[in-house]
Amino acid sequence: MTRFSYRAYGKDGIEARGVIEAGSRLEAARLVSKSGRKLVDLREEVTSFGTMSDIWRQVIPRSSVNYYRMFSELAILLQAGFTIDAALKAIVASQKGRAGLAEVVGSIGSGSSFSEAVAKLPDANPAVVALLVSGEHSGRLDEVVVVLAAMFEEEKKRKADVMEALLYPAFLVLMMLFAVGIIMFALVPAIDPVFEGIADQRPVLISVLAAGRLFLLSHGWLIPIGIFMSGAAIFYACRTAAGRQAVSRMWLKVPFLGRISGARGCARYLDVLGMLLANGVPMKKALELAASACHIMAYQSKMVAIRSAVTAGMPFRKAAQQANLFGSTSMSLIEIGDEANKLSDALKRAAFLLETEVNRDIRRMLTLLTPAITIVMGGMIGGIVVSVMDALLSINNLAVQ
Repeated sequence: MTRFSYRAYGKDGIEARGVIEAGSRLEAARLVSKSGRKLVDLREEVTSFGTMSDIWRQVIPRSSVNYYRMFSELAILLQAGFTIDAALKAIVASQKGRAGLAEVVGSIGSGSSFSEAVAKLPDANPAVVALLVSGEHSGRLDEVVVVLAAMFEEEKKRKADVMEALLYPAFLVLMMLFAVGIIMFALVPAIDPVFEGIADQRPVLISVLAAGRLFLLSHGWLIPIGIFMSGAAIFYACRTAAGRQAVSRMWLKVPFLGRISGARGCARYLDVLGMLLANGVPMKKALELAASACHIMAYQSKMVAIRSAVTAGMPFRKAAQQANLFGSTSMSLIEIGDEANKLSDALKRAAFLLETEVNRDIRRMLTLLTPAITIVMGGMIGGIVVSVMDALLSINNLAVQ
């Protein structure tokens, strides 16, 4: 969702200013008008660069709340009979230095609900807010907290498994680069002068390594500058909704990784929507919260279109089919669930199958990554050795001649 700042006048003629989140400029204007205000100015909020610390926090965002720890402890305390505010105060006392938790407790003390207090955080997780809303709406907040605790625990475990699986391939890549560097900067300079004047007899790989060495020595400084400028261009583009959507669309086109990211975004949307509907949240509100929980910006416009179509009276299955976001398996479950009036169960089942497929693809990728890098490394090192031996034999032939 995109943040818009607006200026409007109420029926009493008093000017009001504020910030609103919406999927598009038109929807933001409609929401302001719906509140009974006469809209005067509406602008998309643009992220400012600020200080270097602000830039670093935007490049590598750090959550003000440790959601995994908070919901794990909160689930235990709620099951023990604590109220939500008493449980949060106990957690704040045990997690000193976490300003985010103190802000949540302060907001609850001021009359806000738990979901509203979490939503006020500058780095609020939309999926967490949506699920908390569903728990408050159904009166089963303790069950939702348990679900969130399990969700963050599973996410933490998945990240740890991925990092552990990538450790050895990363080591192989570093060793390969180190070996190529030694050959390029130590061995090639010793062999290359022999072929001066008879470049046509120099092995191809030796010529490539010599050209690479010359480029790095002469223009190597261009590489970090190019990386920095590319990163700055992406960072600048992400300051606007259009730029974020463009970057998101480019990422979705990346082989394998884009497909996995898109499938996880759809799974999150379906899972959150299914839980919201199961807890009695109205369809219109559930679709809005589920769309905000999806982290794929390129899908936001299609999810807003689904919400608009359903609000206009179209069945959810037809709106989802028009959006063309979900695969055949997910659509089959959605159609069956919608027709049988068990849409929430069908959505959660479709999300589970999508997440299972994504996890299976990630495991396959990590399993094949090490042998693939080993084969590439062996091929490169073997090719270099053969080229060096060929060069040595060529030097011997030149000496004989």
